[in-house]
Amino acid sequence: MKSIMKNCLATTGLSLVLLAFVATLYHARFLFIVSVYQTLLANMIIHLGLVLLQRFESRYFMVEIAVEIGYVLVVLILSGYFFGWYSSTPLWVLIFLGIAVYAIGCFIGMFRMRTDVDYINHQLDLRKNRINDK
Repeated sequence: MKSIMKNCLATTGLSLVLLAFVATLYHARFLFIVSVYQTLLANMIIHLGLVLLQRFESRYFMVEIAVEIGYVLVVLILSGYFFGWYSSTPLWVLIFLGIAVYAIGCFIGMFRMRTDVDYINHQLDLRKNRINDK
């Protein structure tokens, strides 16, 4: 549960930074506070759904990725409709932001996994050296 909360807050922060970047490109000067809470709620729904989707595995990696991205985009499109995001943000920008946040999140996850594997390998090498020294 702790990692889900961390991931949700991290993707919310990433979403807000990318949203601010896009808003800057459109010459906007500020974001509404309500959009921060709406983004948090959308990310919470996305992460809860992704936890449920992880319970179903496919033999094909690309199918899993497509289902996850599809789910993320459906939540974002529905959130955009319910929160009235389309008055200030075109649909294609919302889709682009969703895919970008998903891709960056996957990249960070792979980097983190690589760091964990390096740490485990280092610990195994230390253990092997201790056994050989005896």
